[in-house]
Amino acid sequence: GGGAQAEVIEVPLEDTKRLEELIDDPELFGKLIEDAEILQELLEPLDMERVLSADQSPLFFGSAMTNFGVQLFLDKFCDMGTKPVGRLAASKADVSKKSEVVEDVISPDHTEFTGFIFKTQANLDPKHRDRLAYVRIVSGKYEKGMKVSHSRSKPGKKYNLAQAQALFGSDRSSVEVAYPGDVIGINNPGNFAIGDTLFTGVGSVAFPGIPSFSPEKFSYIRSPNPSDYKAFRKGIDQLLDEGAVQALRQRNDDGGGPLLLAAVGQLQFEVVQARLKGEYGVESIMEPLGYSLARWADGGWDAVDKADADGKLFGIMIVQDRWKRPVFLFRNDWKAA
Repeated sequence: GGGAQAEVIEVPLEDTKRLEELIDDPELFGKLIEDAEILQELLEPLDMERVLSADQSPLFFGSAMTNFGVQLFLDKFCDMGTKPVGRLAASKADVSKKSEVVEDVISPDHTEFTGFIFKTQANLDPKHRDRLAYVRIVSGKYEKGMKVSHSRSKPGKKYNLAQAQALFGSDRSSVEVAYPGDVIGINNPGNFAIGDTLFTGVGSVAFPGIPSFSPEKFSYIRSPNPSDYKAFRKGIDQLLDEGAVQALRQRNDDGGGPLLLAAVGQLQFEVVQARLKGEYGVESIMEPLGYSLARWADGGWDAVDKADADGKLFGIMIVQDRWKRPVFLFRNDWKAA
């Protein structure tokens, strides 16, 4: 307690006698050995070659809330880290000409600046209602005040990166220069989304988008107080931009109808409600739906209408996502099969 740093003692798991002495609690010691045996049976052995090739992820145990294992994780993370690697991208040599789009690896020593946005967040400082986009730099160098292009904006449109920040926990520090492998936080004017690419140069670059898990929980959300609707909408929009949950609506609903949230787990809904109340000062009511599976219709609305006319769509709910693509909601796996 009191911010004191705990003493760290490394003991091999095989040295059960020493562990039992240090733990000095038969029940806790038994639980440790049992948990370790379960993990050895369930998890594949750590293979650093697979880790470095992004085929395996290390698993650490700890608690940020009680600050248990955090420093050990950070130290190990630094030991296991590698130098920045290249990233596959679709690029054009010159957007002003009809040059071909080619797929190639952008290496860290590529002269132009490139980076991709992997996270967005609103209200890091509730007093200022700030919005940040987290950028992983792939190549080139970030310099304060530089102008960049954006993969989803019109050619020629530039954004001024006037200020970047390095973030660690609740601490922030201003960044003047950053290099490949660095992660910086930049002000998000509302145009940047997860998966976007920022770049410099006469050409264009677009890294592959970041995949998201298919949702398994669905619930309508609404504000019980009409007077809070503006703040409610602002909060929902910013949380959706962060990717906290996905939004679904009825077909042909341009925003005035009921909003259906989709998530992988129930905790995501609870986080949305807690943040709406804590950061935007609005209450919300969730109305769960009895569906457990979502599938996107690759054939588009024409294919959906044809299947519906042929009587093939029965007992499912048909909605649209934020990009107006058709989505099927099923009650169970058997319906989806």
